[in-house]
Order: sequence, then C-alpha cells, then structure tokens
Amino acid sequence: MPQRPLRSIAKSEEITHGVSTLENPAILEKLEQSISREEEAMALKIPRCGRCSAACELMPLASVSGEDGPLKLTLLDLPVFACPKGHKAPVHGDFMLWLIHEIRAREGQIAAGREQGMIFKKHLCGGCGKDLAPKPKRRQVFPYELKYEDLAPFKLQIDMPLYKCTACGKEQIRSTKDLHGHVAQAVVGINDGAGFPHSG
Repeated sequence: MPQRPLRSIAKSEEITHGVSTLENPAILEKLEQSISREEEAMALKIPRCGRCSAACELMPLASVSGEDGPLKLTLLDLPVFACPKGHKAPVHGDFMLWLIHEIRAREGQIAAGREQGMIFKKHLCGGCGKDLAPKPKRRQVFPYELKYEDLAPFKLQIDMPLYKCTACGKEQIRSTKDLHGHVAQAVVGINDGAGFPHSG
C-alpha cells in the first residue's frame, strides 16, 4: 500500500483543523469580530498617537459619561482610536460636533413640557397645558443607537429628570429647551471623560 507524502498529510490535517475551527461557534464568532475590526480599520485612516506617536488601533470604549445641569449623557461601546499607552482620540476631527448634532436631532422624540414667562418662569404640561410639579418625580434614561459612517453602531443614553403634570399626571421633561441648552457642555464632559485631547 503506497504511503501518502508527508506534505500531503500535513495539508490534509491543516484543512481538517480549519474546518473544525470554523464549526466551533465561539471561535468563529471571534474570527468574525476580528475581520470586522480589520474592515473598519481599512475604511478609516488609522493615525499615530498625537501624544506619543505610537501606532493606534480602533477599539470600543465600554462606557463614558458627561453631565451638565440636569442632563447626563452616556455612550456605550464608542469606537475610538487608542494607542498601547492608553491615549485615546475620536475617530474623526469633527466627531464631537457630529455627536452634538445627532443628540439634538433626537430631542423632539422625548415628551416635554413648555416654558412660560420671561422673568418668572413656570413649566406647563405639553399635553394639557396645566402646571408641572415644581420638583421631579424621578429620572428616566432614553436609549438610542447611533452609527458613524461605516463603523460599528454604539449606544447613546439621554438621562433627564421627569416632572409630573399636576392635572393629567403625564410625566415629561420640563422642556426641550431644558435639554437642548445642556447638550454641548455635556458632550465636553464626554470628551474629557474619554481622555480625548481638546481641539483648538
């Protein structure tokens, strides 16, 4: 019986090993994630670190928050550039401006009262027009999914206090203006919390 060449045997074992690897869901998932990260990196120009000049890579930042006034913003799995020394940078120079725009584009989706009065302000229910309670009943997180260009999506959480209408009982934020006016500064808090450099 003729013997198979050693090279043929090795090739056969390599193929068999590859098939068994791909049949393993856990290993396959890791391979797909690795390929996905490589494809994302190819779509972007990966910079060198602006602080230490080390090579950067694209990675998700698990969680970062920023607060201003009544508003708290949290981003989950945010794509960032990071170097081996832990320095981080946004994926584009205009990313933080884009983020402010995306948050403000969703303000109208949150139930809100309206502000009345120039000097002595009060807040009225957006539904029935009656007074809102002077103090918030609780806080509410409003979750959204954002996606920047071809990168993996990430989560946005808008956390605001809710005020109950004294008449109809509807819960809502005091006003859209109350949210809008704090977005930019809360995003500055996210920038600082992520360890991004300040532009300008």
